[in-house]
Amino acid sequence: MKELKPKKCKSCGIVFKPFSSLARVCSMACSLDFVDKQKSVKVKQEHVKQKRAFLDNDKSFQRAKAQKAFNEFIRLRDAGLGCISCDKPSDWGGQWHAGHYKTVGARPDLRFNEDNVHKQCSQCNNFLSGNLAQYRIALIAKIGSQRVLMLEIDIETPKKYTASDYAAIHAEYSAKIKELKS
Repeated sequence: MKELKPKKCKSCGIVFKPFSSLARVCSMACSLDFVDKQKSVKVKQEHVKQKRAFLDNDKSFQRAKAQKAFNEFIRLRDAGLGCISCDKPSDWGGQWHAGHYKTVGARPDLRFNEDNVHKQCSQCNNFLSGNLAQYRIALIAKIGSQRVLMLEIDIETPKKYTASDYAAIHAEYSAKIKELKS
């Protein structure tokens, strides 16, 4: 019978002479410790799996991801343009937002409508409530009066998004962002 080479214990790390080719640890105490570590790893993997499944079906999490991707797309699409409301130049040093013409509260169906959302400075979006009078004038010049009227027409039943709808929107705008960046 061939003599076995020394191994490093998977638990404590010391080098030991194994009694069998399948031995992974040097002692019974290390064996118990090793089993506990393996269980802990499996529990963590299961927890990650459950969390991922939960987040895949979590509507608010998926909506936030979709909104983040959509807003980034709008800022990239309008990168060379100034503020839609006050026409601050594109090299303005402040923060840029993706400002909605029709608010998400008033028209949730227009949340991801590219005609409804344009690059806007933080002052107009936050402190002037969108500066809508100037926004409308610039919007008509940018997309035309017909498309602006389509945004202003109220609809009876707004679309109810599901978690999978939001996931699809996130995927669509992530791909558009990638395309704009390349």
